[in-house]
Amino acid sequence: MLSGLPESTLRYYEQIGIIDPIARDPSSGHRAYSDNDIQSLVTISCLAATGMPLESMREYLKNRFEGVEGARRQMELLDAQSIRLAAKAEALRMQQAYVAFKTLYWRAIAEGHEDEAGRLLEENKDIIETVKRQQHAKTGS
Repeated sequence: MLSGLPESTLRYYEQIGIIDPIARDPSSGHRAYSDNDIQSLVTISCLAATGMPLESMREYLKNRFEGVEGARRQMELLDAQSIRLAAKAEALRMQQAYVAFKTLYWRAIAEGHEDEAGRLLEENKDIIETVKRQQHAKTGS
């Protein structure tokens, strides 16, 4: 509950080695999370929220204890994630631009301004092509 991750995700992360095996309460068999476990899980939760790939999260957790060299690798992982997020932000910006343009287009149609609608289509060809490319890249078609 403290990490914000569902139990199924915690079990999965333990199973695939993102987190070390969690100690069990001897009487109940339930997982008994230490303060260090919780701190790691909060970090993982934050990294997962950024969309960081699992392998990068695994490496991030290992790097924490590797001194200066680990710190350098942390910066590389975070820089790579920043680049991925910037690309996603740009894709979202283009999607927003597409929706805004289409709203104007349909408003022109609704008001009987076909010439204005045609002008909007012409002026926004680049947005249409960019969003189309994004969709093709996402679906692989």
